[in-house]
Amino acid sequence: MNEAGLITLIADRVVSRLMEADPSRVIVGISNRHIHLCDADFRTLFGYDTPRVKKMVRQHGEFAAEETVTLHGPKGSMPRIRVMGPNRAQTQVELSQTDAHALGVKAPVAQSGQLSAAAPITIEGPAGRISLDHAVIIAGRHIHMGPGDARALGLVDQDFVSVRFGGRRGGTLDNFLVRVKDSYIPELHLDTDEGNALGVRTGDWVTICRK
Repeated sequence: MNEAGLITLIADRVVSRLMEADPSRVIVGISNRHIHLCDADFRTLFGYDTPRVKKMVRQHGEFAAEETVTLHGPKGSMPRIRVMGPNRAQTQVELSQTDAHALGVKAPVAQSGQLSAAAPITIEGPAGRISLDHAVIIAGRHIHMGPGDARALGLVDQDFVSVRFGGRRGGTLDNFLVRVKDSYIPELHLDTDEGNALGVRTGDWVTICRK
């Protein structure tokens, strides 16, 4: 096991112990602007098939890739948008509301994979360019957790919960979608706009308000 893998393993065990002590406590991951690509779009943009791992993230098998793209919207462009791997079935761009305004795209708040109302965008890579009619969303706030973590809180997949944030700018936010999957590690995701408003950072701990 390499150093990065060992660090991830240790972190996962620490999180598991903390969750066992208080299953309502969950770690925060602030999600910066990024893109998920399907196989065909990745090949068009980069000229090869598979993204290269730059850094593993908390959820098993997922990573920030070495590759980046440039987004082009009606009001401007945004370079160095990080590709996340592995590739997915559909191309999806996740921005904050601030990012969407800067590009001039009217992106809806939606959960991952809900792209029927997603905003159009043009994406440029080193090997090519694509224009998509439905790709950009502002990711809805959500919490990943495994089946055992959900049972401990009396929750099931697709439930909504409120979460309490501490600190001088803290408060309670509603409408966190619970996403349950065998491979998931407990982690709450917010975008940069919401994280900045609450004064919360990646690695902070917050409390799920029990039913």
